[in-house]
Formats: sequence, structure tokens, C-alpha cells
Amino acid sequence: WPAGDPTGGWRPRGTVLVTGGTGGLGARVARWLAANGARHLVLTNRRGDAAPGAAELTADLTALGARVTIAACDVADRAALARLLKRRKVSVVVHTAGVDRGTLIADTDPDGFAAVTAAKVDGARHLDELTGDLDAFVLFSSISGVWGSGGQAAYSAANAHLDALARQRRARGQTATAVSWGPWAGGGMAAADGVHEHLVRRGLNPMD
Repeated sequence: WPAGDPTGGWRPRGTVLVTGGTGGLGARVARWLAANGARHLVLTNRRGDAAPGAAELTADLTALGARVTIAACDVADRAALARLLKRRKVSVVVHTAGVDRGTLIADTDPDGFAAVTAAKVDGARHLDELTGDLDAFVLFSSISGVWGSGGQAAYSAANAHLDALARQRRARGQTATAVSWGPWAGGGMAAADGVHEHLVRRGLNPMD
């Protein structure tokens, strides 16, 4: 790819689905997608239009020329996701949805593990099963899935699963990219109280 153009000139087309689309990371991705040609953005969250910042984000994306649909849909719920996808044909999926409870492995019970992995793992698996061939299938993974991370036992495992799923899709001849992000600045999980300081003390400066 040319220097300074990490996408290699790729531009989104058609309908783009962004899970966790009104959250800190999803909203920033949605703005990038709209600015780079996406004509219809479907943004999922659990609260629909009532999610914080949804109205402002819709206005921003519309001003950039995109049509916006904000859908209340828990991607860990396969039936709900299937209904959403049945109503619209998507060409690109960007999976940013996820949660983290910051729990050590010794303190993680099965229910807590399932709660953390549901959105990341179940959501990614359902998207894989329900969408098939796409222009792009992008999973927001994490450095925690590469080398583990203190207090993120379940979250680390969930992101390692995303990396493996991307490899599995590519082995089947389908498009997939898992990006093992470090902490983002200006939104997302790294912006939670105390998390920023915790990361900086360990040498992980949030990315702008």
C-alpha cells in the first residue's frame, strides 16, 4: 500500500453495518466510513435511537452524505441479528461491539466470562454465519488477545477468538481482517475512570 494510505485506496460501497456503532470506537469508524463514500450506514447498539450521542452522530453522518439507520440489536442474539440482516443486504461489516469488566482470571466465574465474551465472540460468530461473502469483514480485536493483559482475562480470550475467526474465514476464501488495536484515546473502554492511568503506567499511551 502507498505510504500514508493504510487502506490501499479501498473505499466502502453499498450498505455498511457497524456493530457498537454509536459507541466511542464505532462512531469514529462510522464518520470515517461516511467521509470515504459509504452511502448507507447501519449502526447497531442495544438502545437504538435512545443511545447517548445517537442524534448528534446521525446529524454528522447525514451531513457527510450518508443515509443512517440506527438499530437496537444485540448482536449476541442470533435471531435478532438475523432479522436485522434479512431486511437489508450489507456489503461491509465492522464489528466494534464489546464489553470488559476488568476481572482477574482467578475472580472470573462462568457467568462473568460469558458476559464479557458474548458481544465480541457470539456477535462475531453470528455475523460470520449470517453474512457470507462481503467486500470487507473487519473485527476490532485487541493487543490483549496477543499477549494477554492484567485484569482482562475474559476480554483477552475473546479477542484471541476474533483473531482465530479471521484466519478461519480467510482459509475459506472469504475476506476478513482482525485489527489488534491498542487503547484508543477520546472514547471507548480506555476512557473509563482509572483505565487511562492504569495503561499509561504500563507504557501503553492511548492512540489518537
